[in-house]
Amino acid sequence: MPVRFLLSVALIASLAACSAKSDTTSSATVTAQPAGDFSVATQFTPDPPKQGSETITVTVKDADGNVVKGATVKISSTMPAMSMVGPTLNATDNGDGTYAAQTNLNYATQWVFDIRIASAGKTGTAHVTQDVK
Repeated sequence: MPVRFLLSVALIASLAACSAKSDTTSSATVTAQPAGDFSVATQFTPDPPKQGSETITVTVKDADGNVVKGATVKISSTMPAMSMVGPTLNATDNGDGTYAAQTNLNYATQWVFDIRIASAGKTGTAHVTQDVK
């Protein structure tokens, strides 16, 4: 009986350790900014952005502050210090007013992301600058 008890405790401890959240990636919201007929807020994961794999999440709201579902969100990127163009991304609609895109930020430099939104005949563009370490 004591062996089963110890095995049960070890199993529970192992499962708890596996489900713990990692502190290496987080996501902080950038202050909402106007984008034509919309306002947008961006999240970078990991935050702050690091060289390598990155997820960019964009929250789109209308003029009344309601989330906008079903929009088309495209993100283009540049690296001004290197006079280079980065990837252009089509963000995936999460169905809740957020749109996510994954990319690989290959260079540690300042990146500029131009976020273009189109929905129901309305459009907008926001410019987000992020330093990638």
